[in-house]
Amino acid sequence: MVNPDGAAAPKQRLMIREMILENFKSYAGEQTVGPFHKSFSAVVGPNGSGKSNVIDAMLFVFGRRAKQLRFNKVSELIHNSQNHRNLEYARVTVRFQEIVDQEGDQYTVVPGSEFTVARTAQRNNESHYYINNRKVSTKDVTDLLKAKGIDLDNNRFLILQGEVEQISMMKPKAEDKNDTGLLEYLEDIIGTDKYVQPIEEAYKKLEEVNEKRQGMVTRLKSSEKDKDGLQGKAEEAQQFLDKQAEMLQCRINANHVFAMKTKANLKATEAKAAELKQKLEHERAKFKDHEKELNAADKKCTQAEKAHSVVMKAIEDADKALTQLECKDAQNTETIKALKTKMKKMTDKMASDSQELKNLETEKAECEAAAPQLAAQLQKLNAELEDAEAALDSMKEALKSEVEGLRQQLSQVNKELAPWDKKMGEVQARIDVGQREMELLQRQETEAKKRLEKATKELEDARTAAENKEQRIKELEAALQARRHDIETQKRGLAAAQAEEKKAEDELAVVREKSVQLRADMNASQGQSGVVRELMAAKSRGELTGIYGRLGDLGAIDAKYDAAVSTAVGALDNILVETTSDAQRAVEHLRRTNAGCATFLILEKQQHLERPASERIDTPEGCPRLFDLIKIKEPKLRAAFYYACGNTLVANDLEQASRIAYGNDRRFRRVVTLQGQLIADSGTMSGGGRPSTGRMALGKDAPRGASTDARAAEAELREVDKRADELGKALQSARDRVAAAQAALRGAEKELAALETELPKTRMEAEANVQRAADLAERMAGLQDATQVNAADAARIKELHVSVSKEQVNLLTLKEQCADLQKKAKSLQSKIDNAGG
Repeated sequence: MVNPDGAAAPKQRLMIREMILENFKSYAGEQTVGPFHKSFSAVVGPNGSGKSNVIDAMLFVFGRRAKQLRFNKVSELIHNSQNHRNLEYARVTVRFQEIVDQEGDQYTVVPGSEFTVARTAQRNNESHYYINNRKVSTKDVTDLLKAKGIDLDNNRFLILQGEVEQISMMKPKAEDKNDTGLLEYLEDIIGTDKYVQPIEEAYKKLEEVNEKRQGMVTRLKSSEKDKDGLQGKAEEAQQFLDKQAEMLQCRINANHVFAMKTKANLKATEAKAAELKQKLEHERAKFKDHEKELNAADKKCTQAEKAHSVVMKAIEDADKALTQLECKDAQNTETIKALKTKMKKMTDKMASDSQELKNLETEKAECEAAAPQLAAQLQKLNAELEDAEAALDSMKEALKSEVEGLRQQLSQVNKELAPWDKKMGEVQARIDVGQREMELLQRQETEAKKRLEKATKELEDARTAAENKEQRIKELEAALQARRHDIETQKRGLAAAQAEEKKAEDELAVVREKSVQLRADMNASQGQSGVVRELMAAKSRGELTGIYGRLGDLGAIDAKYDAAVSTAVGALDNILVETTSDAQRAVEHLRRTNAGCATFLILEKQQHLERPASERIDTPEGCPRLFDLIKIKEPKLRAAFYYACGNTLVANDLEQASRIAYGNDRRFRRVVTLQGQLIADSGTMSGGGRPSTGRMALGKDAPRGASTDARAAEAELREVDKRADELGKALQSARDRVAAAQAALRGAEKELAALETELPKTRMEAEANVQRAADLAERMAGLQDATQVNAADAARIKELHVSVSKEQVNLLTLKEQCADLQKKAKSLQSKIDNAGG
């Protein structure tokens, strides 16, 4: 806890406030011992006054048995004296409270922290526990006090009278595991003995971690140098990745836009399809209405045909009456024609007379103007007029007899022509009636044929349209199938291109990782080699002593175990020195010359490993120890190599390594495979990627020279960089193929969508044309029947044709027979009209 001012808050702790003893051992009745001091209390008194009984009372409450209190039975703890005999029980109550220490002897009681723990002993040897006067079990008391910091299971907090001398006679520290010294006793009291073994293990791990840390620091520094050297390429790679990410984002945006357009087109197409479907339903409804109207019209036509039959019969009756009327009409027509002719002549004469009247009026005006002159002539002319009138009267008398004769002749001719005109009128009337009846019968047949021709043309058009639509459907289905096949082919091509792209990316990543690792290894090797060369040069100059060199260069191993030893032995890069002072001088030299840093392995510190390094042990499944596989140049260096390798075993594969590492023999928890996969002591497993190699000389040869390693590494690095360039070009080509395949696939999918939209539309149109053709085909039978003239009508038409032909012949004959009379009548009429000038 922390106070507001930042100071640590005082801790609260448990203390015994007082004890109440009732009929317990030497204490008769209820006796209170206390209150106790917060830190130190002493119980004093003469022998036999009950000092020990106070401690026994406390031990009784804390669960000690009667025998531990020097009694055989619990009932013997009940007070028994001359004045107090046969008491039924004894009871001890301990009052606890939590306090916060103040200055001096003062303290503050934590509110609500008081509680009591009591134990009773019955005459029948039963014992009961109580917490705050509530009966509980022993475990409840133990748990409560343990929660408050009093461990009754390991009650080192009570040191009894006989234990002090034993403690004072203890050795300072135990000599072996089975012995107990004062240090172990105190650690047992305070509870820190459980940390002894973890501390020892932690020390070992700390030493290992320090060694690993030193190696990692060395690698970190070399990696920093590599990083600085690769900064430009890293920036270039980052730019490439940024461009690649930008390109990917553009592709994503393009796909998103394409998807949005496709959705929009789909919505528009669906809306258009819904609209067309609605129109189709509307047209079908209209068609049904028209079909109903057609059926109604057919019914009306049937009824009309029936009514037509009735009407035709009435027409025949009317024709007969009309024939008679037409005969009369022919006579009346001729009469009217004659009257009209005469009327025209009279009208013309009236017009000429009117003109003559005007002329006369003009002349009258002239005459009136010339009246004075003509007055004289008038008398003369009157006389001449009288003479002319006399002559005119004589002439009229002469003409009157002539015109009257002509009129009589004309009347006689007209009387002779009247029967002929009547016959010709009757014949013409019969001809007109027959022709009208023939036209009526033939008109029905003609109109039915026109309807049949129209329906036939519509049927042919519907069938042609249906055939065209069916052909279009076949073409669309074939195109659809071909497009789907193209899409599947393009998808396979795209998948293949993407697989090639992924393969190229993976290979390029592996090659680039290998390139980075090679560069790091080269730099680390160069840095480490530089440190070793500097130290060995200083040794040759006499500036340093006790330096053996790099541990990995002081031994050799078969090439089969190269990956195993390079992975499992982290100390191969350590510099082996004889003593600690040699290591210190070497460190000072490196610091002074700024040649780098190194981790040193001190040989004199590893002499305790001589015996285990020389022992031969049996290993699980006959797997060799890595240490036994190393050919060490000098025998005295075995301890250093054993320190670096330990009991690490070499397994053929990971399965065998797992069986050994996780088996029952705890000595062989660390196992490495030939492929460089490592199972550590803690059970963790590492491996994968490119295994570490080349950290120890191979075979029986001496360690390889740094120049040879550098040249080989540089050659390998050049090959890796060349391969990386080739894979980069292959990757770009694969990406171009992927982009082209994606574009082609999008185009094919677009065409497929258009075909899938057109196909159902064409199918609906084809179905509509087929349905229309079927409807027209059903109507054709009725229309064909309507064009067929029934036998009665055909016979009637034939009969009328023959009758009209005969009547026309008769009419011509009559006209020829009365032609002379007609000419004579016209001649007489002309003479009459021209009589008198």
